[in-house]
Amino acid sequence: MPASPSEPQRALALAAGIALALMLVVVASSAFIRFSLAADASAALPASLTTARGVHRAAASLTAVAVLVLAVLAWRSAAPRPRVAAASGAALLLTLGLSALGVATGTTPPQGAQFANLFGGLLLLGLLAWLGGRASAGASPDAAPLPDAPKLARLARLALVLGVVQAALGAAQATLWSPADALVLGAHGFNGLATAALALALGIRLASARRPIAFGLIAAACAAPLAGTVSALIDLAPAAALVHPLLGAATLALLARFDGGCGAPPRLA
Repeated sequence: MPASPSEPQRALALAAGIALALMLVVVASSAFIRFSLAADASAALPASLTTARGVHRAAASLTAVAVLVLAVLAWRSAAPRPRVAAASGAALLLTLGLSALGVATGTTPPQGAQFANLFGGLLLLGLLAWLGGRASAGASPDAAPLPDAPKLARLARLALVLGVVQAALGAAQATLWSPADALVLGAHGFNGLATAALALALGIRLASARRPIAFGLIAAACAAPLAGTVSALIDLAPAAALVHPLLGAATLALLARFDGGCGAPPRLA
C-alpha cells in the first residue's frame, strides 16, 4: 500500500514549492519591467520600476538560496532518487548561470542576454515545478487512480515539450524578433494553441479523477490563448499583454509538475 511521504521527502517538496513560488515572483516582476519599458519607457513611473526591480532582485536572490537548499536535500537522497538529484543539480547550475548573466549585463542587457535570461528563467520554473511534482508524488494516497495513466503520461510529456518550445518562441518574440512579424506571430500562435489544446485535454481527463491540478490546467489552457489573442488584436492591450506570459508560465509549470509526479516510482509501505 502507498506510504505517507517521509520527512526528507516532505522537506524536498517544501523546498521545491518555495523555490517555485519565488520564481513565479521573478517571472511576474520581470514581465512587468519588460512590458513597462517596451510600452513607453518615458511614461513608466520611476517609482514603479524601482520597486519592480527591487522585488525582482530580492526574489531572484531568495530563489538562488532555495534552489541551493533543494539541491542539498536532493543530493542527500541521491541513491534512491537519481533523477531528482540530477534535476536539482541542473536547476542549481541554471540558477548560477542566470545570476552570473544578470550581474554581467546589468539593467540594460543586449538582446541575446535578454533572451537567455527570459528563456532560462522559464526553464528553471519548469524544472522546479517538475521537482515539486516528483517530490510530492503519492502525497495523497486516497486520491482516485488515474484512468489510462500511461496514455496520460505520454500526453503530458508531449504537451510539456510543446510548452518548452512555446517558451522559447515567446522569449524570442519578446527579445530577438519583432512582435509584428507575421511568421513569428503565426508560429507562436499555432504552437500556443496546440499546447493549450493538449493541456486542456489533459485537464479534462484529470478532472474525472478529481485531481486538483486539473482545474489549474483547464483555466490556464483557456485563458492563455485568450489573453494572447486580445494582446495581438488590440495593439498589445496592456492587461492582456502583461497577463499572457504569466498564464503561459503557469501552464508550463502545471504541465511540468504533473509530468514529474506521474513518472515517480511508487512507494511501498
